Amino acid sequence: MSLSARQPTSIGRRPRVRRHMHAATTALRFGVLVALAVTAMPAHADSPFEGHYQGRGEGRLDLQVFELGDGSGTHFVVAETAIPNECTGELRGLAKPGGAGVLTLNRKGSGSEEICALTLRFGSDRKRVRMEEQGCGDFHGTSCAFAGALTRR
Repeated sequence: MSLSARQPTSIGRRPRVRRHMHAATTALRFGVLVALAVTAMPAHADSPFEGHYQGRGEGRLDLQVFELGDGSGTHFVVAETAIPNECTGELRGLAKPGGAGVLTLNRKGSGSEEICALTLRFGSDRKRVRMEEQGCGDFHGTSCAFAGALTRR
């Protein structure tokens, strides 16, 4: 039989066994990367403000605090307030350290020159926080406010 009469061989085609081994190897490598990433994450003790807090003021209050981890002490904050069938409000942004146990978030409302100042005063146990606001009416209804006492959940 001549060389030109031979059927072409499938060069580059892998047997099924190899494909399954490749998938298993990829999964193992991914698992190792995830384990390394989790191990490298800072412990909760390194971020004393980080957490989810709930409480009451004029209405229901919800606060989430996330540490950026860049060493600046800056945190990303999401504050929500609500009184059923009356009003709701949300304020989010970067809060900077404002003294011992204090984070401060300053934002301008859209189309307004007034600055909204949200101050978070954490208790020494870091389980309680007092939320205070000044000039934040653009971020909630007239019946709501970002003010009250909250507890870590």
